[in-house]
Amino acid sequence: PVKKDGYIYADYTVTDLEGNISSYTGKETAKQLGTYDTTKFYGPKVLTTFDNTLPAGLAQAVIGMKEGGRKKIIIPSWLMAYSSYETEKEYLENSSNSSSSIYDITIRHFTDSIHKFEIGEIEEYISRNQQIFDSRMVNDTLGFYYQPLSQEVSTKKFSKDTTIYINYTGRLLNGLVFDTTIEKVAKDNGLYSASKTYEPTSIKWGEKSSDLTMGTSGSSVIPGFALTLWHMHPMEKGIGVFYSPLGYSYNGSGESIPGYAPLVFEIEIVEKPTK
Repeated sequence: PVKKDGYIYADYTVTDLEGNISSYTGKETAKQLGTYDTTKFYGPKVLTTFDNTLPAGLAQAVIGMKEGGRKKIIIPSWLMAYSSYETEKEYLENSSNSSSSIYDITIRHFTDSIHKFEIGEIEEYISRNQQIFDSRMVNDTLGFYYQPLSQEVSTKKFSKDTTIYINYTGRLLNGLVFDTTIEKVAKDNGLYSASKTYEPTSIKWGEKSSDLTMGTSGSSVIPGFALTLWHMHPMEKGIGVFYSPLGYSYNGSGESIPGYAPLVFEIEIVEKPTK
């Protein structure tokens, strides 16, 4: 059952008292509203049950629910506050300008160790894709896995200040593509933009993985992406899979990457593109 100080994977729809939807996680709801987008993530989102992280009325309602359980909860405006109080009088005295809301919520999973749960998801993903992952897979960092996809051309490692060029595609564990340098992949997954140039991007090497930067602007890269590159050799192709502390953590990124999402990056080191 759901307890305090943990993490819930929940599907939900939130409406006002007139039935207007303000928030939701479901694909079918998006289709009904005419807002469905193939590039967005739909599915359970992570909610936390630590103090002051949920509206008080919602927190009271979900504590004790079991996985698979569903509730429809009417939360009056004075219980939409995130602060907890001892008495009804205190809630009323400290009520905000929030409106009353109706939550239709289903608990998919509960865990008191979100990163352990993520690692379990990754290991299930690897198990489902045994045609890709073999004895060459490397797991030398907590929450990170690297699988070479090509035969090793060279054991040479790149030296500091070397510039290499890569193509890459980033996915969630459910297969949703959220970024790529490859035009066909972008078109196949609804990501294509005529204003974007699809070509290999440059990576400047450093003394350690955290020094790696991308593109002419020298943008930093997330740790899991950098670790994937750090394991690679010239002209190699490989996959890095890693948990959210090496990705976008609890914030996620945009509408494609939710918080606490493990990521998959397929990267290929290629020749410098010619203009």
